[in-house]
Amino acid sequence: MKSILKMAGLAVLGLSTMMACKKIAKPYEELTDSKEGAVVTITRFTGNNQNLTIFPYQDEARTVEFAAAFGALGLPAKNIKVSYAVDDKAFDSLNLQRVKMGLTAYQKFPTDAYQLSASSSTIPSGKVNSELIKLSYFSKKFNPTLDYLLPISITNADGYKIGANKTIFLIAPKLAEILADKIGWTATASSEELIGEGTANGKASFAIDGNNATYWHSKWQSPAPVFPHSLSINMQKELYVTRIELLARQNINSGFTEFNLEASLDGNTWTILGTGLIFDPLNKAAQSYPVTPGYWKHLKITAVKAASVATTSTHLAELNVYRY
Repeated sequence: MKSILKMAGLAVLGLSTMMACKKIAKPYEELTDSKEGAVVTITRFTGNNQNLTIFPYQDEARTVEFAAAFGALGLPAKNIKVSYAVDDKAFDSLNLQRVKMGLTAYQKFPTDAYQLSASSSTIPSGKVNSELIKLSYFSKKFNPTLDYLLPISITNADGYKIGANKTIFLIAPKLAEILADKIGWTATASSEELIGEGTANGKASFAIDGNNATYWHSKWQSPAPVFPHSLSINMQKELYVTRIELLARQNINSGFTEFNLEASLDGNTWTILGTGLIFDPLNKAAQSYPVTPGYWKHLKITAVKAASVATTSTHLAELNVYRY
């Protein structure tokens, strides 16, 4: 009798072990054909404005990717084909909001500025995400002074409900100037007053130290050179320069009133960016000089006209560079 009971116990134990080893499917892992409560949305850039990288300009295409996602209690029993299209209605709606806010309306992406790898993707049976759709875009096709918008929406999902997050808003923003960081920059000049202006002024480096109270001063102690006087800046790397700012010495009104501006990539061959540019030493605020945007590593200003006949030397508090 004991032997029979022992065998029965072993059988129950064995059955329990088999049941424990067998994976019990959870509701959210079961395959289902039901569309009740199921939605399909865009994933990766769900519902948000996505600023594309436009600058620096390049001939090669940059890319962004997105996909479709399935949400439900369970997994789709069959493949789900998801279709996409540029959403003109979303474009007009967003622009209407921008105009009401006093903002400039977006421009549509130029048709030759982007390519979609496909107009549809598939969420496979038993999965929750489709393969990625790749959008390639060409930065040189965009006008840097304008904002562009490309809304792409899900238009069909094989009869499944399309969720609220159905659109990606891809934005090619206009370029915005920023003040260049002058860390590591060096400055040289046709001459420097190394004694007469004290230890905190005179050197060319004081024109790029970020302190408007200090200044570069050309040599005025005998023997002193006369106009023209030049100041050269080495930015150490190529920057896409859009304009420069000059600040006059803050505690005196002499100096120069006219200058030439040149730029170089190697410090040897110079390109003229402006001649006869007017500078007012009485104006203590930053004076701005836009240039044709371009890549430069070296800048040089040459003061060619003095503030008065008696003025033979010159000075400058600060030189700032703006770039994209």
